[in-house]
Amino acid sequence: MKLKSPLLLTLLAAIIGGFLIFKQINDATDQHGRAAYAHTEALLACGPRPADSEGLKKAQQYISTELAKHGWSTMSQSLVRDTPLGKKTFVNLIARFQTEKLENLEDLKALNTKGILGAHLDSKMIPGIPDFLGADDAASACALIIELAAELGKNHPELAKQLEIVFFDGEEAFGENITPTDGLYGSRAYAFTLYDRKPKPQFGIVLDMIGHQDLKIAVPADTDRKLYQSLLNAAQAKGYEKHYGMAKGSIIDDHLYLNKAGVPTIDIIGADFNHTHWWHQSGDDLDLISAESLTISYHTTMGMLIELLGK
Repeated sequence: MKLKSPLLLTLLAAIIGGFLIFKQINDATDQHGRAAYAHTEALLACGPRPADSEGLKKAQQYISTELAKHGWSTMSQSLVRDTPLGKKTFVNLIARFQTEKLENLEDLKALNTKGILGAHLDSKMIPGIPDFLGADDAASACALIIELAAELGKNHPELAKQLEIVFFDGEEAFGENITPTDGLYGSRAYAFTLYDRKPKPQFGIVLDMIGHQDLKIAVPADTDRKLYQSLLNAAQAKGYEKHYGMAKGSIIDDHLYLNKAGVPTIDIIGADFNHTHWWHQSGDDLDLISAESLTISYHTTMGMLIELLGK
């Protein structure tokens, strides 16, 4: 038995080592997905984030602090609009990389901008669900952008300088659904800043509901074909193509007014979201969020940014 023990131990070690390697290879999450998950959790800890709320202000401060760690400066675009609940103040948070001055919209317009990356930070006010957090609609998207910005600043600074990041306020309507007069308050105001940009940004990417379990994405049917092909290229490069497709019709979301301003913008949004069990329901909480899905969304979006900003 003494002669066989070293052989047994060696065999056991090999089995354990092989299992660990197998587990590592087949682990569908990585540090980027896990980091985005942690940022999602931190944003949800700020509480509900409807327009003009303390929770939203805390979330904006968290984002500004995190982005500053990686060389990004932030500014606010404030606006007051009439809503079904009276006048409300909305605040878009806008970020640029390694800029010495970013205090107002004129500073912003003076910077070269090749692409826009955005998501809405506000959560919906829902009667009967006062603590609605909007984990995937759309804290997860904002969390992912924090991680994308960190990686761009660290490893792709020349690309980061060409990107404008926007965390939109007021995407959610105060009524049940978005209408021409209710919802998209922040993105509509931001889009007005694009009309006289010279040169105008070449593309936009809006993220919404990109962190849910069993990730399924369906971009609007009227999406710019070059941007859709860029999405497919990035997904296929990582073997993620099964998660992405195209919806049967158009979708009303923050990309709408960017497109109208002449910046072709793709809306990367959860498929058939209005028929899920969690959209605008109490189930849109942290339990819905998957680090694996955030890993998929991270690499697909980063692939697009590298391709589009690098052209």
